[in-house]
Amino acid sequence: MKRAKHIKLNRQGILWVVAALSISMLPQLAAMPAHLIPITLLPIVWRLLAEFRDWKPMPMVLRVLATGFAVAALVITYGGLMGRSAAVSMLALMLSLKLLETFRIRDARIVVSLSLFLCGTQFLFSQGVPMIIYITACVLSSLLALMYLHRGEAYGNLGKAPDNDRGILTELGFGVRLVALAFPIGLVLFLLFPRWSSPLWGIPEDALDARSGLSDSMTPGSIQSLFMDDSPAFRATFEGVIPSHGQLYWRGPVFWDFDGSTWQVSFLSRNLMADTKPDPGRAPLRYEVQMEPTEQRWLFALDYPALVPRRTRLTMDYQILSRRPVTQLFTYAMASNPNFQDTPQLRQTLLRAALELPQGFNPRTAEMMAEWRTEANSDTEIIQRTLAHFNREEFSYTLNPPLLSRHTVDEFLFDTRAGFCEHYASAFTVMMRMAGIPARVVTGYQGGYYNNIGSYVLVRQSDAHAWSEVWVRGSGWTRIDPTAAVAPERVEQGAVDSLAQRRHLFDFEWLRNVRNTFDLFQRGWNNWVVAFGADSQSRLLSIFGWDVLNSTKLVIVMIATIAFVGAITFLLAPLLLKFRSPRKQDPVLRAWQKFNRKLARAGFVSSPSMGPLELAECAGGQLKYKDDAIHRIAELYTLCRYSQADGDALKLAELVNGFKPEPAVR
Repeated sequence: MKRAKHIKLNRQGILWVVAALSISMLPQLAAMPAHLIPITLLPIVWRLLAEFRDWKPMPMVLRVLATGFAVAALVITYGGLMGRSAAVSMLALMLSLKLLETFRIRDARIVVSLSLFLCGTQFLFSQGVPMIIYITACVLSSLLALMYLHRGEAYGNLGKAPDNDRGILTELGFGVRLVALAFPIGLVLFLLFPRWSSPLWGIPEDALDARSGLSDSMTPGSIQSLFMDDSPAFRATFEGVIPSHGQLYWRGPVFWDFDGSTWQVSFLSRNLMADTKPDPGRAPLRYEVQMEPTEQRWLFALDYPALVPRRTRLTMDYQILSRRPVTQLFTYAMASNPNFQDTPQLRQTLLRAALELPQGFNPRTAEMMAEWRTEANSDTEIIQRTLAHFNREEFSYTLNPPLLSRHTVDEFLFDTRAGFCEHYASAFTVMMRMAGIPARVVTGYQGGYYNNIGSYVLVRQSDAHAWSEVWVRGSGWTRIDPTAAVAPERVEQGAVDSLAQRRHLFDFEWLRNVRNTFDLFQRGWNNWVVAFGADSQSRLLSIFGWDVLNSTKLVIVMIATIAFVGAITFLLAPLLLKFRSPRKQDPVLRAWQKFNRKLARAGFVSSPSMGPLELAECAGGQLKYKDDAIHRIAELYTLCRYSQADGDALKLAELVNGFKPEPAVR
């Protein structure tokens, strides 16, 4: 008897192994740098060609060289193997290279098993509803691959080639039934396995990969790039009245430092805590935020946050910063008071930071603001004049502004006059500082889509926005949105609806509405699956009167439930896994039984003790008009059933189907 590791792969087996691996690595291929994609796909192509052209396995020396080259390319691309993208790309690349030596069932089984692991790694990047389709495709293709591998192994041990009469649906059906047996116990483990408030494992901060979203700096074009991204940033569910679209300014990173082209968060902004905050009891806005992972520290809230979620802190410029990067779905309660007075008295240190500008930049703007300063009677007059300048002059709000060089503000104000929100916020803030008015840039999100069915506000990355805040004596920090002076529809309608041109080929309003409505399912998936933790587990168990269960009791309940569910599954297994009976599987026997039924309808009833030829003699004597046909069928059945020679089962079925005796007259 051959050992399984020495049994060669059949063609069906290797094709399904390649299919399972290819489906599992699809998301990672889409996220890889372009030059790594052909390196990853070439081993797969070679293995397919080897199968169809009967090539021998690649020599060991060539496999080692190919592996060394591929790993070197990956390390150079990512700068090492730290980070999820690099690690998962490494796994995908190694699995692809494994195909170069996959000519035995043992190796093929390893590839399929690790393909499922590769599929699981994609949950490190996304846990959205589309992942259900992806994981289902991975599991089904891997099931088919394993079914064909097991069948090839079973027949290989017998020294025979696998039969090919079982279709894909038949193989898949049996695999799905196997998974169905494990599903109840998997569900019990999901619901009852003790949950902790934080994951048992974490990822070092220096290994985190950049995700789409706001960053800790702002340059011309940084927020504009988010405009093409429609992935959700967060969802907010309000208690009571929802603010109007123009009031939804979701506060995020605040920038104080400017080097001539880039705005950055200052040291003081990150480390000084707020002296005061709004009274939560008097805050008119109350809502809950469900925030998607950003791998950054800041949370988002409307001005001004009156609550500080657990494991976060409130900075002096009213950013909410988490102690650790947000690497998983995070839900927090929030209250806001838009009428709160922000810093009526400004420290000298912060005053200097809010007026500081780099030397040697934007001379034309500096000259203009110096002139406006001498002509103005107050800071408020300069602010209003600046906004009126944006409104009167031929400035445009556009998705594709011209590139700017060294003097970004000068070129924007006097030459291009076209930009996105960060261009206007940056220019306005610089103009205020040149006029001696403390100012800073605030980034975040503006607006959102109200889902009427779910009664919540969906904020997407494309809603990213930048605005300014100026400090006015007696009023404190005051929000000024210069973009609204140029394109008020941006604030009232949203970024996407305010532009006349489409962002891409499939950017239709009806399609956006469908996607926004569909987000209701994503929210439900987040609430019941992704965010299912200790609190959700407690609420679920409270239905049975178990308000408080420690880990020990929970484990006991889980084991007892698994034992109960396992017993039921064991009893149902014979019904769920039963094979088709030999009568249904054997086409020869099936044709013979159909022949006997036709004889019975014609008036001849056979005895179980009759052999095929004896039955033919008796039936032919009784049904003389069909004697020849009866004998031909009986002889062919005998040949198919008992002879060493191969009978023609298809010919037998054809004769039986053509046999039409006259029904007995009663």
